Amino acid sequence: SLGNSLVLSMVILEIDEPASNHNGGQLLFADDGYLYIFTGDGGMAGDPFGKYGNAQNKSALLGKVLRIDVDDNERGPLYRIPPNNPFIHEQGARPEIYAYGVRNMWRCSVDRGDPHTKEGKGRIFCGDVGQNKFEEIDIIEKGRNYGWRAKEGFSCYDKKLCANSSLDDVLPIYAYPHKMGKSVTGGYVYRGCEYPNLNGMYIFGDFMSGRLMSLQEDRNTGQWKYNEICMGMGLTCAFPGLINNYHQYIISFAEDEAGELYFMSTGIPSAMSPSGVVYKVVDPSRRAPPRQCHYDPLPVRVKSNLIKFVPQESEYTFNTSDTD
Repeated sequence: SLGNSLVLSMVILEIDEPASNHNGGQLLFADDGYLYIFTGDGGMAGDPFGKYGNAQNKSALLGKVLRIDVDDNERGPLYRIPPNNPFIHEQGARPEIYAYGVRNMWRCSVDRGDPHTKEGKGRIFCGDVGQNKFEEIDIIEKGRNYGWRAKEGFSCYDKKLCANSSLDDVLPIYAYPHKMGKSVTGGYVYRGCEYPNLNGMYIFGDFMSGRLMSLQEDRNTGQWKYNEICMGMGLTCAFPGLINNYHQYIISFAEDEAGELYFMSTGIPSAMSPSGVVYKVVDPSRRAPPRQCHYDPLPVRVKSNLIKFVPQESEYTFNTSDTD
């Protein structure tokens, strides 16, 4: 027994879900130190809840990007509202809301910035899963409306809402049709050292099609250029579609302390798959010179209770017989 001093979990926010799907797809701490919560629109199809849907309803927490302060919550409120959240003073709006009009953002990340100039540092990138036609990539900004259910990608979904002059939505930086894939998995902006060619490239994927994709920003125009990345090795890239040696269904991306990228995929189209593979993103065309890459460890602050460890004796039996 560990006694009563250990708190295994603490619920800080509960949101009722009207359906079983679209539960949201990310929790993260951004550079400002606040917790960002990316909620789905409540599920079913077409966000059918209420006159305008949950995503456009600022009195609902569904279909939103929420931002809360969870520091020191063991001695006070479960969370606090950051003082510069955009809708604090709007009547009827939930103060937790940072941005709205999202469908079901699946994987978001914070850009750590160019390693030399710090350009791009702090931007939040998300993949928002579409309805019938388009998947999209967004950069999240405070107080902005990302369009759903009025729009899907760059196109109108609900024509009546789409024509509303007060919509004032921000368009995605990129959207792709369902002939390319049907469920975007958001990724990361590469800021590692090992592969300089990838610096500043936003790398993401599609869960259903298995496509691994990238966006590169034009600093002069602010536009993003799309490229598909070969996912595989050897003859897989020379003969795409003929030879596959990877798990197709891309579930999630991650970066390590040095900024190198990884992604996880499974062999069956389910996030509940009992098995999967973690791949490292590698650019074979150019590597950094040996010994050029170095980094300082990033300390992580944790809050925990010190638990006295008392070892106990146990007996185990090992089978050492020859099975040949």
